[in-house]
Parts: sequence; structure tokens; C-alpha cells
Amino acid sequence: MDQIVNFLLSNPLWLAVAVVVSLVVVLLMLKKVFKLLLFAGALFILYIAYLYWTGGDVAGSVDVLDQFLRSWGERVLMFFKGLGFGGTEV
Repeated sequence: MDQIVNFLLSNPLWLAVAVVVSLVVVLLMLKKVFKLLLFAGALFILYIAYLYWTGGDVAGSVDVLDQFLRSWGERVLMFFKGLGFGGTEV
């Protein structure tokens, strides 16, 4: 691992290539996560529409989702605080 780091630090061109490749990989991963979130949101909207048309408990489902998102928001906030980043309450 030290050899790779030393090689990249001694060759600025290869370091630039490695940075660009890393950025492309990160952006592609973020794009996939965004698509997954859009898909999950669309499924939830379809589920709410199904509950509405069949007379189900729409408000209860929305409350459950709200609680789920708040708990995950708190977990993510605690994770970033553990890494040393500041943050505000959710």
C-alpha cells in the first residue's frame, strides 16, 4: 500500500488520473443511490394510493414512515458527529 501511495505522490499525472477515477466512481455510486431513493419514493406513493382507494389507514402509514425517517436521520447525525463533524438536531 505504501508503494502505491509513494508512486502516486511522486507522479502528479497519475495522481490526477486516480483522483478523476475516484470522483467518477463516487458520482456513479451517488447516482445509483439517488435512483434507488426515487424508486422507493415512487413505490411508497403507489402504496399510499392503494391504501387510499381500498380504505386503508393512510395516516398511520405516513406516521410510520415519518418515525422511520426520523430514526434514521438521528442515526446518520450521530454517525457524522462520531466522525467529528458538527451538526444540528433533526
